[in-house]
Amino acid sequence: MKFLLLALAALAGAVALGQLIAAHPGVVAISVDGTSLRLSLSLFVVLAVVGALLLSWLLRQAWRLLTIRSRFRRWRQARARRLAGERLESGLLALVAGDYPRAERLLGRGGERSTLQYLAAAQAAHAQQASGRRDALLALATGDTKESALALGIRRTEMLLDDGDLVAADAALAPLLVRHGEQPQVLLLRQRLLTLQGRFADLQSLLPVLRKRKVHPPARLDELETELAVRRLEAVASVPAELARVWSGLARRLRENPAIVAVYARALLKAGSQAGAEEVLRKALSTQWHTRLIALYGDLDGNEVRGALARAERWLEQHQEDPALLLSLGRLCLSQQLWGKARAYLETLSRLAPSPLVWRLLADACDELGDTRLAQQYRQRGLEHATSAALGREPPLLQLGGVLD
Repeated sequence: MKFLLLALAALAGAVALGQLIAAHPGVVAISVDGTSLRLSLSLFVVLAVVGALLLSWLLRQAWRLLTIRSRFRRWRQARARRLAGERLESGLLALVAGDYPRAERLLGRGGERSTLQYLAAAQAAHAQQASGRRDALLALATGDTKESALALGIRRTEMLLDDGDLVAADAALAPLLVRHGEQPQVLLLRQRLLTLQGRFADLQSLLPVLRKRKVHPPARLDELETELAVRRLEAVASVPAELARVWSGLARRLRENPAIVAVYARALLKAGSQAGAEEVLRKALSTQWHTRLIALYGDLDGNEVRGALARAERWLEQHQEDPALLLSLGRLCLSQQLWGKARAYLETLSRLAPSPLVWRLLADACDELGDTRLAQQYRQRGLEHATSAALGREPPLLQLGGVLD
């Protein structure tokens, strides 16, 4: 439509010019050294226009000839950028697809390469466990902008952590902490490094920052706090003074967490502090009933902990068919050589939740009572139960064999 309008406008202009020349004919005279040349006005106008167009074309061709080298150089640069872009795209697709040799080959080929391309090529080499080629590619990455320097530092640290080179990873992470100490990915690297180094006290100090920067969802942060408390207690379990210090330093909500209480109580039992373990378990169970804790209560030596059996029997009034409580009662009775009571509790348990452990303890109680025939039957049942479980035919009842894990 636009071309048609332009053509119509040009035609109208030509017609108007023709009418003007016809209405006002004229003569153009050109004199050079006494020689005169007379042309009609219309012919002169046509020749002038054609001459101007011809001169413009000649000047344009001359300019193209003069600038051919620079234009060829720009063409080559544009072609190189286009090919580099195609190689980068193909290399990144190969990297995502897991074709690491091809990705490294495409991303590592010549031309002007960016930090992104060096990083991607280093990632491909890292996936092939070629640390030498990876480090060489990372060394070529300049990281000349704030964003690229951050990405380069994060990826280098991650690769070193993957290699297990904690010293080098710590050195690579240090400048990132100075410049980007509150960046979530940097905080994640800090958390990972401290975990691998076993620096649980530093991890404890890092938790408020992780929560403030919302590095993890709240539920995951709570899990992490629990895991950290467990690890700290396990790390000092063999040193009673340190164990007490770490326990007292935990927040109250953590000291009421069943998983943490179980670790602390188990550590006290291993250290021979029967009374201390009983007190911790008793207080925790008075707050909330938990299978793991009541099962640990059965690990107490009833002869050394005064009143442990009586307290467990009072709990039975409210938890009459609790398998974990019945197991603990049976074990406490066995530790105090109350063979008859142990047998009674364990037989009740065998009807509710039979397991190899229950049958073995029943057999021990019957042996002490002199009923060797029944003890043999119980051992046979325990063997059948264990083999049935190994073959995947265990009945769908609560199995207490793993309660104490």
